Amino acid sequence: MMTTDPVLFWAVACLSVFLLSISKSGFGGAMASISVPIMLFVMPPSDALAVLLPLFLLTSIGVFFIWYKHCNWRIVSVMCLFAAAGQVVGWLLFDYFTENMLQLLIGFVAVSSAGNYALNLWRGQNDVSKREAAERSLWRRASVWCGLSGVSSFVSLSGGIPAQIFLLPHRLPKEAFVGSFSVYFTVIDLLKIPLFAELNVITLESLRITMFLLPVAPIGILLGWWLNKRINDRIFYHISYSALMILGVKLLVDVALAA
Repeated sequence: MMTTDPVLFWAVACLSVFLLSISKSGFGGAMASISVPIMLFVMPPSDALAVLLPLFLLTSIGVFFIWYKHCNWRIVSVMCLFAAAGQVVGWLLFDYFTENMLQLLIGFVAVSSAGNYALNLWRGQNDVSKREAAERSLWRRASVWCGLSGVSSFVSLSGGIPAQIFLLPHRLPKEAFVGSFSVYFTVIDLLKIPLFAELNVITLESLRITMFLLPVAPIGILLGWWLNKRINDRIFYHISYSALMILGVKLLVDVALAA
């Protein structure tokens, strides 16, 4: 499509990178997962992965320097530990892994989590009790969701969804939420580089496309930072859970269509 319809190709590719960088800078990163399905409109999955991976890393580093001071280091250290293990599992299974089952699981839990959030809002349930429960089960929940985040991040760049499922119940202030995600994604995206290099996923052609798309990222990062500063915590979490619902439904629809 880059040669047959270059205008459409670059418009869709730029939109994908723009949403990726806004998400990482303004809303923690889970919505960045939507950049991959958007890119699939104009290129095959393996090529989309190769083009977007360096952009995921570069935007993570850019966002890191904006938000890292707000990071909850205690929680993020636990997240990174299990995500690193998940990355290794994803690397070992990369050539044999079927994405449909993983997408089905993540999609189902994403929709369930967002629906539960909406139900709690309707019931007026106290967030304090949920935060305390999340703290008590920190290691158990991290082993499941951050491990799954590491696997899915490596296989399909969709690690933000299970990581968001893990972190949202802690009800961090929005600056701490984005700061924690910025550190988390910087670490796991850096870990991908040697593993993807060993698999020969990234090529000179994919790097050339990445370089052309790179100028879009700073614009999205600045806009995401601007949006984060101008919305309160309640609206921030409404948007985050709404994105979780949309992404979950999108994953379930993709699995249904592929069946």
